[in-house]
Amino acid sequence: MRYPAVSGLFYPSSKAALEKMVRGLLQQAEGEGEEAHGAVSLVCPHAGYVYSGKTAAAGFAACKGELQRQGVTIVIIGPNHTGIAHAKVGLSTEKWQTPLGACEADLKFADALQKCANFIKIDEAAHASEHSIEVMLPFLQMLCPQAKYAFLCMGAQSWETAQALGKAVFEAQKETGRKIFVLASSDFTHYESAQSARMKDSAAISLLEKMQPEEFEALVAQRDLSICGHSPIAAALHYARLCKAKTAKVLQYSNSGETSRDFSGVVGYAAIAFLK
Repeated sequence: MRYPAVSGLFYPSSKAALEKMVRGLLQQAEGEGEEAHGAVSLVCPHAGYVYSGKTAAAGFAACKGELQRQGVTIVIIGPNHTGIAHAKVGLSTEKWQTPLGACEADLKFADALQKCANFIKIDEAAHASEHSIEVMLPFLQMLCPQAKYAFLCMGAQSWETAQALGKAVFEAQKETGRKIFVLASSDFTHYESAQSARMKDSAAISLLEKMQPEEFEALVAQRDLSICGHSPIAAALHYARLCKAKTAKVLQYSNSGETSRDFSGVVGYAAIAFLK
């Protein structure tokens, strides 16, 4: 069992308080009416819920129909913030506990992933203290409690690895016949003014809107952008393109200053769906 690492820090540790908070965020997002029918993958932020929860909820609520399909397996790809990694892409096959219960790994799909790409290896240590996947789960548990998961932590971020990972997910989907939804966990610009963050993030997001993951990764490298999960995003977009997705929809963009009221050093957040 993988037990929570950031319960009580990024989100409430009480089941009742967490349910109330997540339900409220999802209801607010659903009330705003954004939908992303035909989404095959999604980018969502992974900060504390008081900062990025409304933007994450906008993404999840918009893709509700796809997430609630019978038999869906959600592939969550997150960056590695801790530096603990023994593989380019670390796979967890444990059940993941949150205050809302346990999330079950899709072991058949996990096995297929490893066969499709030899750089994907079981690496529970990479996940033990990492928050980027964990904070996604309570939203998903509320929306699609029967879903199964593939938990992937990218220890090495590059276009080459992102491209190969997106392809491996696509090939494993074909091999297993699973209904797959890919979720990339990432925040955008870190600790710059709101104006600077928006300018930098707009340039990066424009390439995602054009469905250009290689150019997006090149921009991150050239401008040294602080998008922590840039390769998870690129992998999710490459997978979407292999699924014949042709459209990107920016569901919401926000920053931490909207909560803290300090716009001098913010973190940017975006929810972006890739659609057939």
